[in-house]
Amino acid sequence: MATLWLRNLGFYSLQIVLIAAAGGLLVQVLRIRIPKARLICWQALLVACLLLPAIEPWRRLNIDSSVQITTGSFTPVDRGHGFRLMQIPLPNLIWLLVISGAAIRFGMLALGFGRLRRYRRDSKLVPGVFHDLKRRIGIHADVHVSADTPGPVTFGFLRPVILLPAMCLEDESIACHELLHVHRRDWLLTVLEESVLALFWFHPAMWWLMAQIQLAREEAVDREAVAILNSRERYLESLLALASAKVGTDLVPASPFLRRRHLQKRVASLLKEVSMSRLRLSWSLATFVAALALAGWLGVRSFPLQAAPQDKPDASGISVDSGGLTLLHQVPVAYPREALEKRIEGDVLVELTLGATGAVSDAHVLSGPDELRKATLESVLQWHYANEARLPPKTQVTIKFRLPQRVPASMPIPAPDGTTSVKQIDMPVPDALKQKLQGRIPLHEGDQITQASLSNLIAAVRDVDEHLNVGVDKNGVITILLDNGAPHRIRVGGNVQQANLIKKVQPLYPLQAKQDRVQGKVQFTVLIGKDGVVQNVDLISGEPVLADAAKEAVSQWVYKPTWLNGQPVEVVTQVDVNFTLSQ
Repeated sequence: MATLWLRNLGFYSLQIVLIAAAGGLLVQVLRIRIPKARLICWQALLVACLLLPAIEPWRRLNIDSSVQITTGSFTPVDRGHGFRLMQIPLPNLIWLLVISGAAIRFGMLALGFGRLRRYRRDSKLVPGVFHDLKRRIGIHADVHVSADTPGPVTFGFLRPVILLPAMCLEDESIACHELLHVHRRDWLLTVLEESVLALFWFHPAMWWLMAQIQLAREEAVDREAVAILNSRERYLESLLALASAKVGTDLVPASPFLRRRHLQKRVASLLKEVSMSRLRLSWSLATFVAALALAGWLGVRSFPLQAAPQDKPDASGISVDSGGLTLLHQVPVAYPREALEKRIEGDVLVELTLGATGAVSDAHVLSGPDELRKATLESVLQWHYANEARLPPKTQVTIKFRLPQRVPASMPIPAPDGTTSVKQIDMPVPDALKQKLQGRIPLHEGDQITQASLSNLIAAVRDVDEHLNVGVDKNGVITILLDNGAPHRIRVGGNVQQANLIKKVQPLYPLQAKQDRVQGKVQFTVLIGKDGVVQNVDLISGEPVLADAAKEAVSQWVYKPTWLNGQPVEVVTQVDVNFTLSQ
């Protein structure tokens, strides 16, 4: 399974590379120069990359199975050496590195939150500063002066805070930039982007895409700030002054005012007069979305993700366990009819020889009943394993054959007491199966129900389909239905179950209880087995001196077997034993 998911991670990474490359090329070809429009494109690329596994169809390979299978690798033991160091499979090791890297990145993110909280605690609130600017933008945020922060920084969602060094406290350009970040709720997006980057810390395309998003966001805010201040020169002076003062170190998860790697592009963007007509902008964005969808489709077709091999539904009570090796294709093992008739079950141990592609090239039965070996070999020779990095040349497979837990055809269903005739025959089964049953049923409405006629009915029904069950109630209604996994245990009221009691052992009144004049009712919860014999007796209430004698007697009771849908079931009921002294 680790190999399968590692393969999917590799293919998903290639899909991201393809989409990111296509998006970057489209932005250049379409000449989308407006920072706000480019930001929308980059964010659309990121969303497409994240949603791709959820919206694309995963290839799923079906594994047919009708028996329980346990698979494990078979490796000869080298007794010439001592203990060996435990070796971690390469796929598991790679996953360990990926998860460890993500954990480290999230740990750094948590440390960043703690550092921002400390900066906020140690800073000093400056009330009333930039009041007119806040009113013009229509936003409120606390402005703090901090001696610890390397540069202007904004963080917080519900209660946003702007931290400024003392040298920036009177600079409206910097304050306007940070207030616009608050107005746009950029800090929340920054936290989400850093979380995504922590998950994809190993992916260069993700790092590049995040850098493009951050640059486009800062350029968009720069243009809005210049429009509000109506002074491009003053804004550029503030930007260059901070750059010369060597401030602006990244404060993850906050977005600083200045990243040095973005300085040149931000200045160039401010100096350029870029404009696009609304028609051209709409056409460019529509073309970008269409081309992005095409790139995603090509990525999905070129590098499809594969779901874990899926077992086809097994019969009731049958399960499949593929063990340590991944089966890509498994032909079901058929239960031989001869073995079913002879009531043969057991385990067949098979040694498989695997080819370079994972297909089974040879098989040899090591142990198991003779009647089950042929069917096993016919199936396992068509199996195909995943071609993993450490696929062993041989593997041992244990195939467990267990008889179906259903009533055999030779076991009759007891008829109701007395002579009862068939009142109605119900067949809630598919029409095709109902047509096969008609004309094969030996009982008809008005016929008398006897043990012999019921046995013949069961044999005829099972001859049509062995999954069919027969039930009959006391009114003479016969029901023929498919086995849908009937419950093995039901609860029946004490008064109803009392009528089925065929062996009742009377409890003896304890001598000590007689002498002490102790009397009363003892209540039990009783579990009755499928054969009608009491299996378990649990005390609910009653005098302890009376309970032991009552439990000893009830444990020996025998009831008529209870049948449901043609199958014997266990019954849970309540038994009350009354101890009464004569007056």
